[in-house]
Amino acid sequence: GGVHKGLGTHNAIVALGGAEDGSCGASCGYLELLALDPAQQPRPERVWMAMESVAARGEPRLVTWAHTPARGLEACAAAAAAAGYQPGDVQSFSRQTPDGRTLQWQLAYRHYTEAMLPSDGLVPFLIEWAPSCAAFTPAASAPRGIELLSLRAESAAPLEASASLAALGIEASDLLAQPAGAAPCSSRLVARLRTPKGVVEL
Repeated sequence: GGVHKGLGTHNAIVALGGAEDGSCGASCGYLELLALDPAQQPRPERVWMAMESVAARGEPRLVTWAHTPARGLEACAAAAAAAGYQPGDVQSFSRQTPDGRTLQWQLAYRHYTEAMLPSDGLVPFLIEWAPSCAAFTPAASAPRGIELLSLRAESAAPLEASASLAALGIEASDLLAQPAGAAPCSSRLVARLRTPKGVVEL
């Protein structure tokens, strides 16, 4: 992991799946654990990913997820805006890895405070890694041992969430799993993981 300068947080990362895990035969992304960075407190420039609310409650939770669009991040962001969903400006980032290589990526997000999370975090932010970094992205280089079995969402406003997901080219039925009866009073993401200590839900 590392530090998110100017965003108030630092992280730890574990890869999800891979050939050696006997899961999907390739990398399936990664799980990012965020916490407030003591070095940027008590007055960080800004805090993202609703960490001010998570920290205030003192309870870890699955805040949101990331999507890498097959058609490219910039094209996806432009198409989403044309469809009425604003994913945020495309921004470029880079950092040095411990072995001296430069990791480069782009993000489009507006996931700052809890109130700003699109559809309570059910709609992802967009990420795209530079092709030159494919061999040492977090998914490729982070510690392994955890497999993502499923990711589902329950939405208090399923029509709004479905429309935003569709604008990003994501099939809502692949993610939304509404309980029987009325829509829940609150939204949540649930990841089911196979870990060395058994299957857990986050």
